[in-house]
Amino acid sequence: MFSDQKATATEIEPNRRFEAKWGRAQAVLQGIVGLIVLAGLLGIFGDGWLSTTSRSFTSVPLSVTYQRLLRANAPSEIIIRASAPLPAETLEIGVGSSLLDDASITTTEPGAKDVAATPEGITYRFVLGRERTGTIKLRLAPRLPGRTTAVLSVAGEDLSLPLFIYP
Repeated sequence: MFSDQKATATEIEPNRRFEAKWGRAQAVLQGIVGLIVLAGLLGIFGDGWLSTTSRSFTSVPLSVTYQRLLRANAPSEIIIRASAPLPAETLEIGVGSSLLDDASITTTEPGAKDVAATPEGITYRFVLGRERTGTIKLRLAPRLPGRTTAVLSVAGEDLSLPLFIYP
């Protein structure tokens, strides 16, 4: 039952030291979340401006465009373009085993005429036709997270493509 006595008032006093620490902690956490969102928009975690880069072979007029930051189990591409007519109608591209340990090449576009396993990895042979130019896409399926290097070989020249695969 209710008492006739007046209830005693509970006084709540602010803890200024705790409030100051909590305010700083919130500001730091909001800053971290903001940096993560900004990094994602710039491409740190996959597709984006900071992830995509290009390299070129010196002995043949081929440029390679690829993403250096990949996600495990998310498809990606290595695009090889001939900027000028090549010496022959066929092009052999070797892919080093260091990439094949951490990712697999699911398909190529256009399809390779021949595929051969070598001690260094895999060699694809493509028919370019009489114009001796074109674009070749190697579709990747990254499997294991961590650092890896894709080594492409054309006409005896190696081109190293550093990659990082996020989990």
